[in-house]
Amino acid sequence: MSRVGGGAVAAGVAATVALFAAGCGGGSDQAAAKESCNGKTVSIGITKSASDAPFYVAQDKGYFKKQGLTAKFVPFDSAAKMIAPLGSGQLDVGAGAPSAGFYNAVGRGVKLKIVADKGSMPKGYGYMPLMVRKDLYDSGKVKSIADLKGLKVAEPAQATATSNTAAVLLASGGLSYGDVKHEFIGFAEQPTAFMNKAIDAALITEPSATVAEQRGVAVRLGDPPAFYDNQQLAVVLYGGKFAAEKSELGKCVMTAYLEGARDYVSALSDGKVSGKNADEIVGIVTKATGLKPELYRTIVANYVNPDGVVNTESLRRDYDFFKQQGWLEGNPPAVDDLVDSSFAKAAAEKLGAFAKAGS
Repeated sequence: MSRVGGGAVAAGVAATVALFAAGCGGGSDQAAAKESCNGKTVSIGITKSASDAPFYVAQDKGYFKKQGLTAKFVPFDSAAKMIAPLGSGQLDVGAGAPSAGFYNAVGRGVKLKIVADKGSMPKGYGYMPLMVRKDLYDSGKVKSIADLKGLKVAEPAQATATSNTAAVLLASGGLSYGDVKHEFIGFAEQPTAFMNKAIDAALITEPSATVAEQRGVAVRLGDPPAFYDNQQLAVVLYGGKFAAEKSELGKCVMTAYLEGARDYVSALSDGKVSGKNADEIVGIVTKATGLKPELYRTIVANYVNPDGVVNTESLRRDYDFFKQQGWLEGNPPAVDDLVDSSFAKAAAEKLGAFAKAGS
């Protein structure tokens, strides 16, 4: 079931900070929240990708400042490289694509918590389509998923959530995960791999999917939400120490993040950043990422739940797939032990019900 939907963006600086106390009932709680958040600096890992939009919006529109915080963005080449500094306490907040490597790291003692949605694919927001090389499609060699048997299909890395996306899509064509040859190539490099005929098909995220399409080297063959609705592809992570010892600070960060997420979702329409206030969001995100505005307006957008709700059922489904493939080491913690929804729930309560702008 799609999670699109929700309630109204919060108002006023004083209300957002003070509501932590009001919801819990007392001036002492309010003082504690201010003491925990005001004047504090929080380090947040980013990859300068479009899926970091809620963080960019929260920063640009002053939502972190509204919580009394200074947000220090720390760039990483990939979300996977955030895991170690999050676990060691060198980084407070980050993001990740739940993978076998993620669960194995936690099993080895890296302390992490999944605290909010950062990228999911409900209906209309399939921002990681299955694409096939255009010459194969035009020639009639590949017209359906079943035709991929024995061909080279690219994923960004082995044993990620994308691997299960591939497995589900292949199953819809009567194929198993092992019926194709898997190539592991980063999303940004996949359009070139198509052009060089190094791959036959790929699960490729935006904006690389649209780039491949515009270059005339690949066409869309499968839309993941049609086969695996609302898959949880990216999540917000708190370092274990940050989550355990700085709970009020974590709520302040989450409140700012969800305000940014709600502005972002309000700008979405029909799977693209083309709704109310789209110009503002396009300006903020393209300035932060370097994407061309015309390209950003064209791509299929990633969805973010306005209340930060994580699709734990999807996480469990992918986890089970990793286990079936033999990719999990030892006995890593169960998904439910890693998801801490308390920060998002508290922030959503303080912000109130979400009502999409213009609705």
